[in-house]
Parts: sequence; structure tokens; C-alpha cells
Amino acid sequence: MKYTIIGDWYDVSDLAHSFAVVAEGADYEEAKANAAAAVLEAFPWRAEEDGETPETLWGGDNGAYVVAAFHGDLGAQTVDAASFRLIA
Repeated sequence: MKYTIIGDWYDVSDLAHSFAVVAEGADYEEAKANAAAAVLEAFPWRAEEDGETPETLWGGDNGAYVVAAFHGDLGAQTVDAASFRLIA
């Protein structure tokens, strides 16, 4: 199943983009874990400098949080409707 996960960073001083990730998984939790890996590929300094991993990304002082999640691939609509970095 595909999910579109919209995320943002906990650290408000961070100027990195909010993001929308289209990820696949057998269920939402697996898709969320796959999304975390994709986010760390798109923002590699999160892993290199902050020590984030796919297991720690969703939460913590330097991590991200899920703003919203939707079933299906809504990447085009989220980019059209707002200013997100699309990670597909």
C-alpha cells in the first residue's frame, strides 16, 4: 500500500523544508519506516551530523514529526497545495 506522509522538523530554528514522502509498505507502520529512510537520504546531514536513523527520526529533539498521513499517492496534490519538498 502507498501512503503520503507529510512531515516537519521538531527544531524550529532549522530552515530545512517541510516534506511530503510517498512511501510503500504492507501497512502504515512499515510505510512510515520506509519514509524515514527516504527522508534521511534527502536530508543526509540528519544522519551524518545529528546521528538520526530510520528508527529514531520520528521523534526526539532533532527528529521529525508526522503532520498528516494519507492512504495513497497524494504527492502531486500536496506539492500543488503547499510548499513541501516531495520525496518520492
